[in-house]
Amino acid sequence: MNVIEALIDHHATLRQLYRQAEANPALIDTFIQHLIVHHTMEEKYFYDLLEGFEQAEHEALEAVNEHHIIEMIIKDLEGFPRDHRNFPIKIEGLGEYTVHHLDEEEEEIFPLAAQFFESKDLDSLGVLFEEAKKTLLGISLPDLPKALAAMIPIREQVTETGSSRPESRGTDVAIGLGIGGLR
Repeated sequence: MNVIEALIDHHATLRQLYRQAEANPALIDTFIQHLIVHHTMEEKYFYDLLEGFEQAEHEALEAVNEHHIIEMIIKDLEGFPRDHRNFPIKIEGLGEYTVHHLDEEEEEIFPLAAQFFESKDLDSLGVLFEEAKKTLLGISLPDLPKALAAMIPIREQVTETGSSRPESRGTDVAIGLGIGGLR
């Protein structure tokens, strides 16, 4: 799955979590967790790179700014009493702005990005996005039995100096990143 497909797939999860939190405000923390992890990874594995293309720089910066706005809405919501009768309105505000942002990405930014990135780069970024999502959301899969794991080929990776070394397997994970950093 390439990074655009992975982002769209996680957008569907975010929309579903918003609807669930709207129906049951006790589920808002799960929606917020996914949203923060999503934006963190999206900035690292997508927007930081998209920003490097002059024709896409404005759109990338605008999207990151929208992440910052969503972060402010989250901070406001987190400081609001959950037993207040208007708490569901705060959830609705966060969800509506988020859905607007997701729609804009899917309709405008992702098609633009597909014009600039090479297919192999989109695929590599998709793998990184999925690995980071599993790690940051605490989703872990059981290890393969040793006999099967030994069958997995270790690919050589060429370093900046031109030498080769075994490819790392998920050790370079983005942990502790904030969202919405203005540039």
